[in-house]
Amino acid sequence: MRRVLALAFLLPFSILVAPVGCKKDPPKDPTTGNLVLLLPESKHDPEYSKDCVSKLTVDGKDYSEPRGTKRTLQITTTAGNDEVKIEFSFWPQVYTNIIRTKQIKIVGDKPIEVDLRKEDPANPDLIKPIYVPTPAAVVAEMCKLARIGKDDVVFDIGCGDGRLVIQAVKDFGAKKGVGIDIREDLIKLCQENAKKDKVQDRAEFRAANALEIKDFSEASVVLLYVGDDLNLKLKPVLQKTLKKGSRVVSHRFLMGDDWPPEKSTTIMAKNNSGTETEYNLHIWTIK
Repeated sequence: MRRVLALAFLLPFSILVAPVGCKKDPPKDPTTGNLVLLLPESKHDPEYSKDCVSKLTVDGKDYSEPRGTKRTLQITTTAGNDEVKIEFSFWPQVYTNIIRTKQIKIVGDKPIEVDLRKEDPANPDLIKPIYVPTPAAVVAEMCKLARIGKDDVVFDIGCGDGRLVIQAVKDFGAKKGVGIDIREDLIKLCQENAKKDKVQDRAEFRAANALEIKDFSEASVVLLYVGDDLNLKLKPVLQKTLKKGSRVVSHRFLMGDDWPPEKSTTIMAKNNSGTETEYNLHIWTIK
């Protein structure tokens, strides 16, 4: 024991105290580079959602840190290929994730400024609302506000676990319900829930990006709880393809100043944690 202690006494202190778990300084941008990126602001709230952190990649390589609204990168292209794909995943609000992409041609070391604060028409944004289940009482009020009946075909965009579609056909007698969600795992859950409630013959669920659907004419009712950004993107196709008399009902979110709801209502209901909460619902009718 004495020999070990004596040896330890002779060793440098820096060797005895190993830097276990030390935090590394985040990588710094070069002061000059051939790619200058202007980025939209992003909410960072991992406590709200573990994924609520922005991510920046160039040709799949991660350049997320250091985070900021202006980044200067030095990018080296591969032989025979002078184009790079820039992808920025950000959160304009904590409940909506937008993935924005651009293809850019790199010309040697010549600095190129790329503004990612606006969507590139050639590469439409992918908008992914966070999944937050709508409380049962709010589901029922949305169906009532939409005046769902036996002749209706009800579409729920961002259907989550399928509860709006299931209640529309089971409790309000809709002849058909269609749920659309970008997440395949949630679509499988919807199908399981429809079977449990024995409405699978009238409830259909599709894994799809709603922004790629160009015709909603089958629907007489569209139910939404997807955020302002997706509402505004859906608005033109809903206005263009829904038949006269069709109803659109949105939980919380509006359709922009140029399409105000014909009616808004506020209800009190318990949220998913059991706390009494105020909910705003809006309805539009296609004229």
